[in-house]
Amino acid sequence: MIVTSYKCNNWIPIEGSMKDKISAVLQEIAERYKNPNQVRSWMQKVPPIEVDGKKIERWSDETLASGFTGICLFMGELDRIYPEDGWDIIGHQYLEQIQMFVEQQGLHNISLYSGLAGILLGIHSLSKNGTRYQAMLDSLASWFEEIVSHKLTLYRKEWQNGRLQMSQYDTISGLAGIGRITMLFLNRPGMHSIWEQIIELFQIMCGEKNTGSYTVPAWHISPEYQFQEGEKLQYPQGNFNLGLSHGIAGPLAFLSLSALQGANAPLLKNNIHSLAEFINRWKVEEKEGIIWPGRISFEEWVSDYLLHDCTERYRDSWCYGVPGIARSIWLAGQAVHNEEWIETGLTAYLDIEKRLHRKGGLSSATLCHGIGGLLHLVQRMYSDTGHERLGMIRDKLLQDVLNMFDANSLFGFYDHTLLEDRLEEIDEAGFLNGSAGVALVLASLIGDKSPDWDAAFLIR
Repeated sequence: MIVTSYKCNNWIPIEGSMKDKISAVLQEIAERYKNPNQVRSWMQKVPPIEVDGKKIERWSDETLASGFTGICLFMGELDRIYPEDGWDIIGHQYLEQIQMFVEQQGLHNISLYSGLAGILLGIHSLSKNGTRYQAMLDSLASWFEEIVSHKLTLYRKEWQNGRLQMSQYDTISGLAGIGRITMLFLNRPGMHSIWEQIIELFQIMCGEKNTGSYTVPAWHISPEYQFQEGEKLQYPQGNFNLGLSHGIAGPLAFLSLSALQGANAPLLKNNIHSLAEFINRWKVEEKEGIIWPGRISFEEWVSDYLLHDCTERYRDSWCYGVPGIARSIWLAGQAVHNEEWIETGLTAYLDIEKRLHRKGGLSSATLCHGIGGLLHLVQRMYSDTGHERLGMIRDKLLQDVLNMFDANSLFGFYDHTLLEDRLEEIDEAGFLNGSAGVALVLASLIGDKSPDWDAAFLIR
């Protein structure tokens, strides 16, 4: 096994008067989450999102992204920093709602943000370092192991036949996110085996396939496997997705974290090199610093040249921007001792300062594509490196987030959604696009220990 020194456990919390301001906002938000049924009732009144003519509800009880499961992470962090205030009891009420859903409706989705992997993380966050909910964890983990084992067999056949899909390997729905959760339970032989199988299966994704007259990286997304109709029109020959949420930065982060955990599978380091070199090749150095496009078109890959202005409408988001992609490069550098990648990742974070005058192109305080997510990733890099400029960036972003608190909103912060060319303020309760996620970032900032919940972001 590989012996490493980097464990992602450093943490530099907020001190002084700003800590008091965070506590005041946090307490006001937390009051709104004391009744799970009330939270659900409020969210059921919020209009759904419409994508490609289909309506998608903003709330789903069982999900990490926008349901009770994500709020469990918030309850767990509140219990950690306020252990005498009974947040573990309220967290238990949230778990009861999840258990009721699973018993009544069943759940065969294994993903991190919509399925069993997320539920395992939610329970883990309330388990007080594994001392509670062991029967519940054991039951769901056994079920999870059985379903994932079947999926791995299916994915292997499909990938070997060139039918690899983004949702099968990414962070949100696929094996990168699922694999990260197995790493929380490596004391279970079944989880340890699945972890190793996922690492090995990614060898296929990191290989090549034939597309027409070209031999391309196997993670090329064919036109029919792109998510949205607009994407299919924009990329008629498919694309290469770089983002941490849906692209290859997710598998890169997972493989890098696995190497740091001690995995020594054959070709693991080669696969890390393959993904990191591809991402590094497409970085752009502008007057506002290093950035990456979220996607590379097939035509751009063929010409080895970006054909469009990838800086247009650029956002420093976790999902597709510098914070997520640069973190994956930095982790890869740590995993294989590549100083160039470590330096690139750090420099890209320092360059965020050049875009602070426009808040990195972000408009809401939320996690996925908002300032809250940017704040937390900067905080994680600051804690890992101790670089003073990152501390200054963190403090500026923190003030921006606190300024966005609105007592008139249902949960404390609004998500901003573009509806009919208008930016609308939407009440969201959940983790990924809601106030629970923002409050979780704030709570972590005043805690004195490194939090565990951001395993969901694949940044540690």
